[in-house]
Amino acid sequence: MSSLALPEEAHLLFVCEGTFEQYLISELLQAGKLIVDASSVVDITRTRGASQIQSQYLNFDYDWPVAIARVLDSRRENFSLGRLYRDRYPVLNFYTHPEIEMLIIVSEGMFSSYTQSFKSAMRPSEYCMQKLKLGNVKSRDFLEQYWSIDALCKAIRDYASLAHARKGEFVLADLLR
Repeated sequence: MSSLALPEEAHLLFVCEGTFEQYLISELLQAGKLIVDASSVVDITRTRGASQIQSQYLNFDYDWPVAIARVLDSRRENFSLGRLYRDRYPVLNFYTHPEIEMLIIVSEGMFSSYTQSFKSAMRPSEYCMQKLKLGNVKSRDFLEQYWSIDALCKAIRDYASLAHARKGEFVLADLLR
């Protein structure tokens, strides 16, 4: 994990890649498990394009600093704010590489099995469905039934200790209290 330093009194705009990421951030925020509280969150959105983020969220005069916290799995996804926004709004990327479904694999105690035998042949979401026999792991219904807040926090912390983040890279565990 990296050492995360938010601007003082910063409010976060969470930009989430998918349903699981949005669910995760919403639930952790509601349970008071994030390093920011609900009053310090501008929004939790699945809008991912820089130009859409600028027009929907950054064309206001906020009374506090705003940082953009992107929760995504791909390091290659391009996100570049325009020059008027670039210096005013820091962008922090929190990676769930290779996929956020790795949290389910970790929670099920199957991290070693997956990484040793299936990693090159099967995506984490496929492994969850085929090998763990878990239904549509990306659906909101599944997520609500499967996860408790404590289990989710434990899986995030466990995954951070098992996976090797790149130096200076943020992971989900960096967002937890």
